[in-house]
Amino acid sequence: MNKTLVPALLASALAAAALGAGAANTAANKVQNAVNSQEQADKAAAASQKKIDKVATGNQDMLNQYLDVTQRYDEMRNYDDQLQQIIQAQTDEMNSLNTQMSQVGDVQKNLPPLMLQMADSLAQFVKLDIPYRTDERSAKMQQLHALLSNPSVAITDKFQRLVQAYKDEIAAGKTVEAYRGELSEEGKTLTVNFLRVGHLLLAYQTLDGSVTGYWDKAGRKWTVDNDYKSGVAEALAIANKQAAPDLMQLPVEAPEVSK
Repeated sequence: MNKTLVPALLASALAAAALGAGAANTAANKVQNAVNSQEQADKAAAASQKKIDKVATGNQDMLNQYLDVTQRYDEMRNYDDQLQQIIQAQTDEMNSLNTQMSQVGDVQKNLPPLMLQMADSLAQFVKLDIPYRTDERSAKMQQLHALLSNPSVAITDKFQRLVQAYKDEIAAGKTVEAYRGELSEEGKTLTVNFLRVGHLLLAYQTLDGSVTGYWDKAGRKWTVDNDYKSGVAEALAIANKQAAPDLMQLPVEAPEVSK
C-alpha cells in the first residue's frame, strides 16, 4: 500500500467518525428538546386543567348561590303575599268594626226612646187584656218604666228587662192557670177561684160553686152565666191537676173575621 494513502484513509475515517458523533449529538439534543417541550406542554396542560377545574368549581358555587338566593326570594315573596293577605284581612276587620261601632252609637242613641215606647205599648196591652192578676202586672209595668227612665242603669240591663217582660206576657198566652182571689162586683167582694186560659178567657166560680161567671172582653165587664158551671168546675180541677185533661164547654169568644 502506498504510504501516503494510509494517512489519507485514516484522516477520512476520523473525519467520518467526527461527523457521526456530531450527528448523534444533534439527534440526542433534538430528542431531549422534544421531551422537554412535551414536559412543558404537560405542565401547561395540567396548569390549564387546574384553572379550568377552579373556574368550574367557582361556577358551580355561583350556581348554587344563585339557586339558594332564588329559593329564598321565592320564599320571601310567598311570605310577603301571605303577610299582605293577613294585613288586608285585618284592615277589613277594622273597617267592619268601625262601621259596627258607628252603628252601635246610632242604636244606643235611638234605643232608649224606642224601649220606652215598647214599654208603653206593653202597659197598654196589660190594661186592655183580661183582668187577671191586675195589681201584680200593673206594678211590674210601673217598675219597668221606672227602670227604663233611670240613667244610671246600663242600656243592656234595660233591654234585658224589657225583653223579659214581653216574654212573660207571651208565655202567659200559652198556659192555663187556676188561682184564688177576690172579685169586686156591685159593691160586693167575693172570694172566688179564677180560671185563666191564655189571654182568651178569665172565668170565675165562687168557692161553694153557686155562682159562675166570666169577663166579657167586648163589654169589659163581669158577666154571670151559670150555664158554664160544670165546664168551669172541670177546667179548674184540670188546671189544679186534680183531674185528667178532657173536653169541656167554656165561654170563649169566637175570633173575629177580618174584613
